Amino acid sequence: MNPDNSEQWQELIQRHLDGIASDEEVKKLSEKLESCSETRSLYLKLQQIHAILLNGELEESLTNDSEHRVLELTSILERSNRVLRKRRFLFTLGASAAAILAIVGSWCLWSSRAKRIVEITSIQGAVQWTGDGGNVIEKLEEGQALTGGTIEARSVDSFVELRFRDGSTVSTSGGSVLTIADDGQKKLYLRSGVLSADVEKQSAERPMIVITPTARLEIMGTRFDVMANPERSKVSVRQGLVRAVRLSDGKSVKVAGGHSAIASTDVQSEFLSRRSDQAVHAWKANLEQDRKQGEGEFVSAMVSLRIEIREALKSGKVTREQIPEFYGDRLAGIVETDGILKAQPKQVVRSKFGNVLQIATLYVNRDKLNPVVLNDQSVFRVQGKVAAATEIHVGIGAFGTTRASAGRFITSRNVAGEFDLEVPASQFRPFRGRGGDFSAIGMEVFVWFCLTSDVNAKLEIASVELKPTSN
Repeated sequence: MNPDNSEQWQELIQRHLDGIASDEEVKKLSEKLESCSETRSLYLKLQQIHAILLNGELEESLTNDSEHRVLELTSILERSNRVLRKRRFLFTLGASAAAILAIVGSWCLWSSRAKRIVEITSIQGAVQWTGDGGNVIEKLEEGQALTGGTIEARSVDSFVELRFRDGSTVSTSGGSVLTIADDGQKKLYLRSGVLSADVEKQSAERPMIVITPTARLEIMGTRFDVMANPERSKVSVRQGLVRAVRLSDGKSVKVAGGHSAIASTDVQSEFLSRRSDQAVHAWKANLEQDRKQGEGEFVSAMVSLRIEIREALKSGKVTREQIPEFYGDRLAGIVETDGILKAQPKQVVRSKFGNVLQIATLYVNRDKLNPVVLNDQSVFRVQGKVAAATEIHVGIGAFGTTRASAGRFITSRNVAGEFDLEVPASQFRPFRGRGGDFSAIGMEVFVWFCLTSDVNAKLEIASVELKPTSN
């Protein structure tokens, strides 16, 4: 590398370390690092000085060898004119230095301590990355390289797809928390939410490992989807073979393409691989059992009626003597499982609906192996109530059947008081990023939700079902 080129790459490396390099410059530097060992060596040297200046180690007494080393590296930096002076000034400011480190952490291309393992290929909504050294980065972009760490899809309309160096891709969406690592073996921990993966063939000695709160999955190369929460995990294999181990008792099962398995914390429950390609096109929600924790408060019909009677007594609409007359039939007809799902407030970041949502969410067939698949006749019936006229948004999360990628779809309605809606599946449209005629028809539904940004609406859901069709 001739002197002129050396100075050119020094300045570009320093711009990158300062967090001010453009996307084009980062791409150019990445290509150079991959092809030139001298540039890689220079990068490592400059990054060491970057860390030394940041941590204030130059103020400490050094051994002769260390001092010579620092002076040598410092002289290299001094030759790159005013960029160094700006950078050293910034590093003397503690708060500014911490902010710079957070930026640098997200764009680290070559480091002895942290190595790029994935690249963001698609991103929508609010997504947060906690990476090397605990650096938290909220501003993420397509094409950005990431080290090992944890990615959180923080809002209902969030989605992110990551590609490993061997071409394997994983994606996750709204409300999911996923930790990834790759030390020669891909390891993922899905704390909660959904994961879709399209995995290239892996070494028999080092399969991809996916861990959920209830299962451990070993993947050689396949397409699969996982839905996980603290109580159970459901893996659906589209193609290939996955070995699933239930963590509660160590029991294992092999799940082939077209099959699913559910691993729960209950060791008495069945842990089998069963055909999942026999799709169903109807579903009725159990509001108490299917609700997502923190996104819907279940209130039994009996409790709800008692509240209604208490309010009627308080307002003078009825007397105690009139209760049997006005409420007797309803009291007698209440079934234990009847009730309502009250939407709960949820703080989100950079959502298209605002920073605080009122949301109710239901899992779809999470305890059953047969997938609920939408066809062109599918219609959701939604019954509920709002305290004030408002706009509500009805949505679904769905897995693709031809490509392992989860997507979220939504449609809107204006409602007032008690409402009874029929929402054809053909009217759902993607949250972001896909326009035109792209629809959810033919996809497997794994979650249903309803939300509003109106805090005064007091949204309640009384019933949700996917009506049976002739197909």
